[in-house]
Amino acid sequence: MAEGNSPLRARRNLRWMAVGLLAVCLGGLGAALLYTNLSNAQSVITVTRTVYRDQVITAADLGVTSVVPAAGVDAVPADRIDEVVGRTALLDLAEGSLLTPRGYGEPAVEAGSVRLGLRLAAGRLPSAPMPPGTEVLLVPVGRDGGEPPPGASVVARIATPAGVLPDGASIVDVSVAASEAERVARLAANDQLVLVRRAGRP
Repeated sequence: MAEGNSPLRARRNLRWMAVGLLAVCLGGLGAALLYTNLSNAQSVITVTRTVYRDQVITAADLGVTSVVPAAGVDAVPADRIDEVVGRTALLDLAEGSLLTPRGYGEPAVEAGSVRLGLRLAAGRLPSAPMPPGTEVLLVPVGRDGGEPPPGASVVARIATPAGVLPDGASIVDVSVAASEAERVARLAANDQLVLVRRAGRP
């Protein structure tokens, strides 16, 4: 009876040997993958608490973690953390996310300034391109040849290049002092502004 079970027992032993060999191979493969991942891991900056757009990033908002970045994810190396602190969030930075270079930078609007969108009639601004940062004057003018409104011209800077609307009018974003924002907005709404590029200014 025992002799009749020998082939069956041999097959079982071979099966267990195959299972054991497969386990060893899988274990070795797993160890190799783990080693590869660990060797490719990078120390990068992570967001430890949510920072909303236009807020200043503080040291308490950031941490460091070790990850293997996925393809297409451009994380910020941990050794640049001092460079990030004090900069402005250009996007909403969610808690637990990796910081990317597009997530921070210089503030879109300087402290004490505001950004306004102006719609100016044809001929009310130079036709030559004015890149962002160009210093200009917003000059109050009268309507239909009337007397100009009271108040001096306002110094501003181009924030976005001007675009032309189908009716020939132009739209342009400018940065002005916060104290002048309301007056400039009213003048623009009443079509009482001309934009002049300042001589010798970038």
